[in-house]
Amino acid sequence: MGKPFAKELEKLSDTVIWSLGQETDALRKALINNKKPLIIVGSGGSLSACYFVALLYQQFGMMAKAVTPLELHYSQQILRESNVLFISASGRNNDIIFAYKTAVSCEPNAIISVSMKNDTPLGDLANTICNSAHFSFELPTGGDGFLATNSLVAFFGVVAKALSLDKFEYGFQDEIPTFKRYLPDFIKRIDQNYTFMVLHAGWGQPVAYDLESKLAEAALGDILVSDYRNFGHGRHHWLDKRGANACIIALITPQEKQIALKTFGFLPVEVPILFIESEKNGPAASLELLIKSFLFVEQLGRMQGIDPGRPGVPGYGSDLYHLNYQKLYLTSKKKYEQRKEIAIVRKSKSSVFHDLSKKSQEYWSTAYDEFLSNLEKAKFGSVIFDYDGTLSSAKNRFTGLDAEVVPYLVNLLSKGFILGIATGRGKSVKKALQDAIPELYWSQVLVGYYNCSEIALLGDINTPNKSLALNVKLEEIYNVLLDYKFSVEVKFDFKPSQLTIQIQDPMEWPMVRNSIIQLIMLKGLPHVQILESSHSMDIIDQGITNKLNIKSHCQALAQEKNIEKDCLFIGDKGQWPGNDYQLLSEKYSLSVDEVSTLTKNCWNLAMPGVRNIDATTYYLSCFTFKDNFLKFKLK
Repeated sequence: MGKPFAKELEKLSDTVIWSLGQETDALRKALINNKKPLIIVGSGGSLSACYFVALLYQQFGMMAKAVTPLELHYSQQILRESNVLFISASGRNNDIIFAYKTAVSCEPNAIISVSMKNDTPLGDLANTICNSAHFSFELPTGGDGFLATNSLVAFFGVVAKALSLDKFEYGFQDEIPTFKRYLPDFIKRIDQNYTFMVLHAGWGQPVAYDLESKLAEAALGDILVSDYRNFGHGRHHWLDKRGANACIIALITPQEKQIALKTFGFLPVEVPILFIESEKNGPAASLELLIKSFLFVEQLGRMQGIDPGRPGVPGYGSDLYHLNYQKLYLTSKKKYEQRKEIAIVRKSKSSVFHDLSKKSQEYWSTAYDEFLSNLEKAKFGSVIFDYDGTLSSAKNRFTGLDAEVVPYLVNLLSKGFILGIATGRGKSVKKALQDAIPELYWSQVLVGYYNCSEIALLGDINTPNKSLALNVKLEEIYNVLLDYKFSVEVKFDFKPSQLTIQIQDPMEWPMVRNSIIQLIMLKGLPHVQILESSHSMDIIDQGITNKLNIKSHCQALAQEKNIEKDCLFIGDKGQWPGNDYQLLSEKYSLSVDEVSTLTKNCWNLAMPGVRNIDATTYYLSCFTFKDNFLKFKLK
């Protein structure tokens, strides 16, 4: 089993060059698109890469934590408000699949995964989750031997390129031969009975944990890991009592050189110390230290007659690796129980269902039952949708409706019912709807443009009308914002009854958002309302603009067609200042994403991990049609 470790090391330089040549812009955007804590999950050798990603991510001022798959299970309370990143070379071991399913059940803000192989079970699983992003890289060297080598170096290179604050450059090849010449002198001073005390700080931390992994997995020696100062809090006592068979591996970059030298100045001179150093700072130092540590592991294996790439695995070891323990932790609940619990978690803003007190569980359970009962008893003649995030995903924002929802909408119209669209957009939505829906049904489609300040049938050639007079209040706000000097470029799109504000870099949005709100609120203008999506803002005059304006139009059209007047509302941003909070304030309203905390409306009834377009198509599949009404029944 495995590959010769020395042969693996021969490919490292090519692997570094290959990894830095990969396209990583999409990975970078997925990771830092919003300022959320990041949980990085990996097992075995991949855990070292998790520690490296944590350091990179924290450069952006955001918290990050590396965990094993089992640790993730015991960290479920922090997942809903976090992003979760999975790192797995092969994307197929039981642990990473178990952890991924655990994360999905907790609905984190985003789930991202990276593997060094195409067509993996992890990638297949990620493709079934709508808020996930999977990135696969086909490593030219293929799979590793027993220990993570080229795949780990590839992870370091790829994520360093993606998340380095400055351009990442590889330039330490010339220092490797010097380290190789120095290494045998240290090896001669130790034997196979030595305990290795690995000291680190900063960018040496991921390499310290990787040394622990490699020495333990290949049975090359006892190993203790500590940072330079924690070593001073009792760890040094090992040298006093067992110093005859102990040595130090010192991971050093320029940032910790002084503290390392001062620390070693207090130690007995006979303690063997291996200096694994880099003259670089930042992530490049980690990569250099990692490769040098591999050389140490290879020499240590030679000294003991163990090839780290194929040390031999006992039968019980293979059994332990392949242990299928998911059923011990992932309880198999009935579908309706899963749906009810996740719906309550979304509504109550709790982390997990069992965190709620018994009284709260009963309160929300009663509210859920009452809402669902009322919803399934109701008879509807119209269904009114938000557009972006509900009928059109972010990837199709500029191309139209998502293909999977169109047949459902056309079927609804073919049965004689009314389709309402309440959107903050204008002509682009009109074109998208006309392209997707046969002209035969345009007389059944009502569109509320610019947050329903203009409402007309889909075939109306006069709407939306941007030549109408500008709203005086919004014009006053527009002039104030236009005069203000923001830290980044801010784009304004001023329609007659709506001011839309956007920026290019989502990382800058929180600061710009706060400034915009402050400037608007200082004006003290009555009825001015701020509505938000992820990285943009609509300013409206609520005296004349409200997404619920479309309701009476749909009811009037339903009366003309002699069908039920009640409307079902479906959107994605139901909590103020989300731009659907008014639309989803109605009794019969469903969210495909964010919900309000009100008990009688705006519930999200989709299964865990199902959001946006996938949730919309699920709701549409729950319709049953009668002669003059349609009903909603959960499947």
